[in-house]
Amino acid sequence: MGTGERARGGLLAVREDWLASCASGRAGTPLPGAREVVSQSWWRSRSTGLDPDRVLAPLALDGAGLRERRTTHPLAPVLPTARRLLLDEPLGVPVLMAVSDVDGTLLWVEGDAVLRRAAESMSFLPGARWSEEAAGTNAPGTALALSRPVRVRSGEHYATAAARWSCSAAPVRDPATGRVLGVLDLTGGDDLGRERALALVRAAVGAVEGELRVAALRRGLAGARPAPAAAGLRLLGGEAVLRAGGGEHRLSLRHAEVLLLLLTGPAAGWSAGALAGALDARGLAPVSVRAEVHRLRAVLAERTGAALGLTPSPYRLTGEVACDALRVRDALREGRVGDAVDGWGGDLLPASDAPGVREVREELVVALRTAVLEGEDDDALLRFSRGAAGRDDPQVVQELLRRLAPGHPARGEVLARAARLAGRPHP
Repeated sequence: MGTGERARGGLLAVREDWLASCASGRAGTPLPGAREVVSQSWWRSRSTGLDPDRVLAPLALDGAGLRERRTTHPLAPVLPTARRLLLDEPLGVPVLMAVSDVDGTLLWVEGDAVLRRAAESMSFLPGARWSEEAAGTNAPGTALALSRPVRVRSGEHYATAAARWSCSAAPVRDPATGRVLGVLDLTGGDDLGRERALALVRAAVGAVEGELRVAALRRGLAGARPAPAAAGLRLLGGEAVLRAGGGEHRLSLRHAEVLLLLLTGPAAGWSAGALAGALDARGLAPVSVRAEVHRLRAVLAERTGAALGLTPSPYRLTGEVACDALRVRDALREGRVGDAVDGWGGDLLPASDAPGVREVREELVVALRTAVLEGEDDDALLRFSRGAAGRDDPQVVQELLRRLAPGHPARGEVLARAARLAGRPHP
């Protein structure tokens, strides 16, 4: 019997008596055989009314809410550093890296595919809230509760569902203010209950905080002038929307087409004639393009306070804008298939028949489909299959059936979809 199993068995053996003593009102009763940090955390967990045999981390975010939180989170820019330090298997065993928000909501869970599937059974997945109040004693939640690094070994978890896992976590702070931004966590089997795992997490936190400090210094050196207001552009899924200055502005289809082509076109910009050909295969008059660009320039000046603008011909976009379609494209180019799937809000400007838009749209959906089918991220493939682009794709369904073992929670869903596509009733 391993040390993790002995620890789990020892705590489980005394748990019922301890819970009974808590119920009788003996506040702060120590948990026999447990470290003080664990005993105190169990008492806090019990005082919230959580039942260890029933507690399961609730899903606090999904879909658009999760995508929005990821996009705006201050730890998003330092994810590559965390991945490099925690996911290259420096401990010699499969691991999961999780990054939570300051409220304990997991925003990213990455790493070994087999471990990820197993972790889903205890709700350890993006969007789930693992604060102590929601899930009981666990490394991310207890690290947030204490504002310091914590390791929790197998049976030290309050929730029975988490009792075969070990994890180490540490808060990440804003170097300028000291405010906790979230938590870095390393999760796996009993081997991760050791001090070496916690030391690795501490080192990773130090590295990402250093990167945040450098980024802040660069922003400070960028100049005395305040940066123009950030703008966002939503082009996936239907209606095109420009976000700037705290508000949203619906764009006409033509203006959305022009903005997309400016963002994805030649670095030297577009002439009126070339842009006309990319907008209409039947031959749009260049004078019509010039008039449309003039109107769009006025819209950008009004809605973004001149943070975005258009140069005279050749037309180029000036200023910085975050576009959902480009985030998906960049994630695919960087091998972040899961992020690409999460960012996919539907087809790119589906109402557009502009040749230039059709080309970008087709390249993007083919790249996404290829990445999920040829990659190793089963969760990303499953999420892709639930969207419009993959729901009726027989190859996606067959690949899921090949990957998902009997007993997987989603296998029945995929079998039903396969039967529907084959035109037969599902038993």
